[in-house]
Amino acid sequence: MKALYSKYHGSEWNDMKVISLPISELWASVPKADVHKGKEFYKPVMKDIEKNGLHFPLLIVEATYTQLEEQKKKYKDKMMELPSDSGKMIKVVWGGSNRVRIAEELGYTHIDCVVYKDVLNGTSPWHLEMPS
Repeated sequence: MKALYSKYHGSEWNDMKVISLPISELWASVPKADVHKGKEFYKPVMKDIEKNGLHFPLLIVEATYTQLEEQKKKYKDKMMELPSDSGKMIKVVWGGSNRVRIAEELGYTHIDCVVYKDVLNGTSPWHLEMPS
């Protein structure tokens, strides 16, 4: 196991416990952003992670396939094609899709996350706008 720990590893971020999850269990919800808002994005983030590690944990939402379908209707092409419906809860990267890709490219198998499990009761980041 090669884990990419955040500066909050072993503690909390925004009153949420930070845990390390297998990258293979995470679904990156947005496409890779080589450029963001007209500036090079992906490579500088990779260089920063290589030099300084992970600052913040990823934001993960545990969602059903049906919940993801609703989000896809809202965000359309800003979201990746949906994963197959396995009937299980899906660990959606809602904040950090590029960081999880970078971690995988750098050979990491696990990454620090905070997990929002109760999406139906409004305790998730669904209310956060999808990155543009």
